[in-house]
Amino acid sequence: MDNLDTRLISLLRHDGRRSVSDLATDLKVSRATVRSRMEKLIETGEILGFTAVLRDDWRDLPIRAVTLVHVDGRNTDPVSKALAAMTEVRAIHSTNGKWDLVLEIATRDLEAFDDALHRIRLIEGIAGTETNILLSTRKGPAVSADHFKDALG
Repeated sequence: MDNLDTRLISLLRHDGRRSVSDLATDLKVSRATVRSRMEKLIETGEILGFTAVLRDDWRDLPIRAVTLVHVDGRNTDPVSKALAAMTEVRAIHSTNGKWDLVLEIATRDLEAFDDALHRIRLIEGIAGTETNILLSTRKGPAVSADHFKDALG
């Protein structure tokens, strides 16, 4: 990846729906260059895909947190399956160090969040957790909550 690829990815992170023409104009290169660079980044696995961030995710699920999970013994697979069944758990990441899993959790309010945490802690094989509520998003993978302030009122 060179500087042009990095700049292209930055623009796509901000708005993955931008047209090739707009990207080419901002990058001061031809549309064919943008198209071929995007194809190369997808082919090499630098870009794994594109996603939509839904307004309802920000409005309806404003309580967001990261939960670190310590799994007892060799229970990672059954614990991961139980966590994956919970709608509040938006992502499950494996990690190294003291914690075995990192969860991204989203709920509509603190009561639902407390309930989700309670159910997580009851899962057989979870030895411990540590949770941090996210207060604001200053930079996200796609767009930040600030992007939606006008639309949400």
